[in-house]
Amino acid sequence: MKELKYKLRSVTAFEIAEDALIKNFCRLADSDIGAAITAYTEITKLLLSANKTLADYLCELLTYSESPLIESYLKDKSENQFYAIEYDVSVIRELAAFSAHKVKDYLFGKFNENLIFSLPEYVSGGFDKTAEYFIEHVRKYGAGIYARYKAFVYENGAVVPVENPDTVRLSEFKKYEAQRGQIVDNTRAFIAGQPADNVLLYGDRGTGKSSTIKALINEYDMLRIIQLDKRDVAAIPSIYEAVKNSPLKFIIFIDDLSFGENDECFGTLKKVLEGSLCVRPANAVIYATTNRRHLIKETESSRVGDNVHRADEIDESVSLSDRFGLFITFLAPNKDVYLEIVQGIAIDRGIIIDKDKLYRCAERFALRRNSRSPRTARQFIDSIQSKIALGIDID
Repeated sequence: MKELKYKLRSVTAFEIAEDALIKNFCRLADSDIGAAITAYTEITKLLLSANKTLADYLCELLTYSESPLIESYLKDKSENQFYAIEYDVSVIRELAAFSAHKVKDYLFGKFNENLIFSLPEYVSGGFDKTAEYFIEHVRKYGAGIYARYKAFVYENGAVVPVENPDTVRLSEFKKYEAQRGQIVDNTRAFIAGQPADNVLLYGDRGTGKSSTIKALINEYDMLRIIQLDKRDVAAIPSIYEAVKNSPLKFIIFIDDLSFGENDECFGTLKKVLEGSLCVRPANAVIYATTNRRHLIKETESSRVGDNVHRADEIDESVSLSDRFGLFITFLAPNKDVYLEIVQGIAIDRGIIIDKDKLYRCAERFALRRNSRSPRTARQFIDSIQSKIALGIDID
């Protein structure tokens, strides 16, 4: 076990030294029985809680670890680099062979305590991955958090993964086919390495602008999304720098974009979109949504100003919109389209209700909220689905 401990500490191709399981396997070689048994218990608890075999855990650990050495190997193809990767994989294969029985035998031989055999056990599984497997995975998906997760938010100066992103699919949306078609075509071109535009989705609330963007990552395996607040637009160049060498494609998503007068973020975003010394990498685009055609909110003073001043402010506002190559409009549906959306969602969910009754209740629901939109339609269907499940009349 001591030899394995030293081998684990010599791993260079995968940054796994701080992983809890790796640390606890190293602690099994501790001369104190209490520390060694605690380490074994922590290993077992970790694997049982995750419902994973030791081999599966280790495979996942290597697959999604940071790996500058493999990234370097993909550029240089050095034999010494490949040997280092092979060596590390052989060490992990050796670790994966340490079954609970084998560890218990080791601890008993060291401490001669029968209680060791009464401890719970984990499942070893089989580790059959090769160096080539991990190299290919990094070549295709990169390494680290971007390989493991699909959605991220920018918070407190860092890109943070979203553990459970929205699972919405484009097929769930009703109507607005022309608008979504433009977004999908642009995204497919982007993923294929063809010229693609930054996109601004403008329109009424609840029409599916943000949801459409979020749904894209559930359609395309190579796509990632990083959402940030408009106050963080100054961080976009640093995000560009962080992702530019990744084989993945990144949408930088800014939701509900609008600015007050003299807002520094307005000028910053203009420079990022066009005019900055920082060039947008080929694997990143900006998709944003807004409820305002003119992105600068008017104040009372700007409304009563002279015509030249007002025209200049409008031109300034439109100048940002124009920097998005694709401008797509989502307007609230009329009554007939709203009811068609309601019916489409009801059919998707297997809800069978008299059409006239469904429409009557849906319209009443919309009037109470003073809103007809796809969001209102989904909220209405949610409410009647719950009522049906509880045996309550939807009227």
